[in-house]
Amino acid sequence: MARKTDAGSRSREDGGRLVLGGVSWEQYASLLELFADRRLRITFDRGTLELMTPLSIHERYKMLIGRMIDVMTMEWGVRVVAMGSTTLRREDARRGLEPDQCYYFGNAGKVADWSRVDLDVDPPLDLAVEIDVTSDSSLRIGVYAGLKIPEIWRFDGERLQVLRLVGESYQAVDASLALPLAPLAEIPRFLQRHMLGNDTAWTLDFRSWLRENVQHPEEG
Repeated sequence: MARKTDAGSRSREDGGRLVLGGVSWEQYASLLELFADRRLRITFDRGTLELMTPLSIHERYKMLIGRMIDVMTMEWGVRVVAMGSTTLRREDARRGLEPDQCYYFGNAGKVADWSRVDLDVDPPLDLAVEIDVTSDSSLRIGVYAGLKIPEIWRFDGERLQVLRLVGESYQAVDASLALPLAPLAEIPRFLQRHMLGNDTAWTLDFRSWLRENVQHPEEG
């Protein structure tokens, strides 16, 4: 049942997810400070606030995709700066969130201070990862567009979708701009082996498969 909030709006609860309306930018900024050291994702989109606590399966997929990206960038010698689930926000756009994973590739050389990435002055990150197995990231997609993130990888437990920002909205595409050689069709198959219980062996299997099946860019 919806209930009144302190912001004088309606709210909706869905398991580990709470959505509030009528929230100001100042209230959002205060919540970021209040929950800075807690395992909570906060999404803000022009007055709508979403609070979400990720479940174990969400975190498993998130970490495994991160391992895949680590392997691919090391194997291919791609410059990358991983930013994890750092808070990305822009006051002028009145939007902000914490991705499941996010990365700089081509824009890495344009960041002034790695100890404090600020999208009001720094360029947008090149890639964000969203895991949709325990919640719907529809609200978050609009936030990413407002933050000008050019590419999102969205995994729902079965399918990996790559979204590319075209104008003010995202379109599904067949290849990644951030990692053009990424074997997108094979990634879900490896992720579905999350119950293996040995991430070292899992990662080595993925690296071996990559070496055998994806041509090194210098060999093209």
